Amino acid sequence: MTGLRELRDALRADRKLSLDVLALRSGSSPSAVEAMLEQWERKGKVIRHGPESCAGSASCCCATSCPSAVVYEWVAD
Repeated sequence: MTGLRELRDALRADRKLSLDVLALRSGSSPSAVEAMLEQWERKGKVIRHGPESCAGSASCCCATSCPSAVVYEWVAD
């Protein structure tokens, strides 16, 4: 299982990753990844883009799977 720092490093490198990709890369369940990333969300370092926030958006980072994807974006330096 990957820790919080490894998830941070992955998001820093790619800026935006889906929950599914983060779970796959970390070898953790999506719910475990969400629980870990909640810490970064509370600190304002990560933004969670849910299906409702990107559906129909031309700027959606997950244009092919927007309606069902949850995407995390690293916004801190």
